[in-house]
Amino acid sequence: MVKMIIMTKISNKLSAGLLASMLVMLAGCSSEGDAVAEVMVTPGFEANTVVEGEGRAAQSGDEVTVHYTGTLTDGTKFDSSRDRDKPFSFTLGAGSVIKGWDVGVVGMKPGEQRKLVIPAEMGYGSRAMSVIPANSTLLFDVELISAVGINNISSSELKAMLAEGNLTLVDIRRPEEWKKTGIIEGSKKITAFTKNGRIHSDFNDKFLKRLEPKGENDKIVIICRTGNRTKTLARALVKEMGWQDVYNVKDGITDWIKRGNPVVK
Repeated sequence: MVKMIIMTKISNKLSAGLLASMLVMLAGCSSEGDAVAEVMVTPGFEANTVVEGEGRAAQSGDEVTVHYTGTLTDGTKFDSSRDRDKPFSFTLGAGSVIKGWDVGVVGMKPGEQRKLVIPAEMGYGSRAMSVIPANSTLLFDVELISAVGINNISSSELKAMLAEGNLTLVDIRRPEEWKKTGIIEGSKKITAFTKNGRIHSDFNDKFLKRLEPKGENDKIVIICRTGNRTKTLARALVKEMGWQDVYNVKDGITDWIKRGNPVVK
């Protein structure tokens, strides 16, 4: 059997201290950029749904868990998580699996099954992999078991949520940033990252220990300047702490102000 995917899931749930340690490593991408890779679709690629799923569709950046069986076009089976009775988890769109998977699993809902036809350019290319000859088209039967991801919201969606209530809005920027632009009225000011990208010393006590969502109507919305720091933080809270009702304002307070929404200083 060929082990198709090259990524190891770290843990199911971390303590607040370990989460903070992990965020130090993530903080390098907290100011700019995102780890999700863009993938070009090659002619011949297909993703056909054979069983419909239900619920939230998988998006790039989600931690997804799947069962799969991979075969060649002549019917030779080269790998199967089902045979091992062990589903596989990976971060969708992060480039940790073959390109055909990063494209083909996007949009799947839990319980959905797809047949993927992946040309060599989106698979292993000219490399031979054990029983997989070079330049092989790969066929996969994939079933999505779960997709855990970030709830990314726009400024207009945040405005609607604020009108409805039942949320805690946390501005995770630094004091000099709050002073420069102001904050959205009612925001809690809790700095997550220092200027050099380290976790702020007050973060555990002020955020993790006090703001964990307690129920369906208890939403945590986090905002920064452009959405990059909050995306890093939201991903860690969802993947490692198991928080669910965490919302990232994807374009940050910069977009909120650009659209003429009010702030207070």
